[in-house]
Amino acid sequence: MDPETNPYFSEAEIEHFLATDSGGRTVGRISTTIDPAYVERFGKTGFFGWFETVDDPEVASALLSAAERWLADRGMERVAGPYSYCATQEFGLLVDGFDNQPAVFQPHNPPHYADLLSQAGYLRDFRTDTFSWRADHDADAMSRLARRGEEVSVRLGLRIRDLDPEQWESEIDLVQELLAASFADNHDMVAISKPVLRFQLGELRELIDPRLTRFVEYQGQTVAFSMLAADGNELLKAAGGEVTDAFMERYAELKAGIRGAVVLMIGVRPEHEGLGIGRVLVGEIAKVALGRIGSYRDVHTTWIHEHNWQSRSYMAQTGTDPVRTYAVYGKDLVL
Repeated sequence: MDPETNPYFSEAEIEHFLATDSGGRTVGRISTTIDPAYVERFGKTGFFGWFETVDDPEVASALLSAAERWLADRGMERVAGPYSYCATQEFGLLVDGFDNQPAVFQPHNPPHYADLLSQAGYLRDFRTDTFSWRADHDADAMSRLARRGEEVSVRLGLRIRDLDPEQWESEIDLVQELLAASFADNHDMVAISKPVLRFQLGELRELIDPRLTRFVEYQGQTVAFSMLAADGNELLKAAGGEVTDAFMERYAELKAGIRGAVVLMIGVRPEHEGLGIGRVLVGEIAKVALGRIGSYRDVHTTWIHEHNWQSRSYMAQTGTDPVRTYAVYGKDLVL
């Protein structure tokens, strides 16, 4: 949230608002974003995000109204959210699965937020779900997915490699190029720039185990990738909400024992999508759940769009149901 360090602030117009009560106590917050690249591709829609409020419709309405006025004054005709600035960062309002512990990059909020948005005139735009693969429940399915991926890899003569931490910047730039190509026609997404992705992943570097990022090479060209991160929320839970000397003394041990991995990104160059390389990536992810990489045993997804039938088909093959459901809400602005 610091414009001095986050390069996204130079690419988008961003503002923040706080709500305070009569005693000066902060009772809510909200951000607004206008992303010129998004507006050019999808029309005059701005975002609200970083939305937190006490359970009071008046406070929520005041925050949302301030965001709406700010966006309308700058020519926006619609508002959508919550987005933590944009669709390449955390987004969505948790609407189901409140009893399940969130993995890292899975936002959490109280149940009443959905009602507060509805009372302010917001309607649901679309739904996303997160899933979890646990080999102790799904070992046969995981093994089947891993085996199918290996069969495709052998048939196509693919080379699969880890991320090289010694070439961090060039590897992240390669991720950006693959991400931009594979998500070119994706709903609600615009390409993330190299400086912004370097910044975002740089902040996560402590959780990015090179063994959990896989690049797929076909006929000498890198054509696909998957990137997972260690579930840092396990460390937060172990810390009990407070980073003490005792916790830091055990940090290396605790980090080495993280059980969960979270799928951050996965993509295939569109011109190679028909080869079955997606199966290879899914197979590599299944190997994580099978315990073939370090201490990892559980794989959690981030947001899978309700219309992403390919990803949902892989979930169906393992009999996995959604763990947490998120929704993005929208509202037309009255100019």
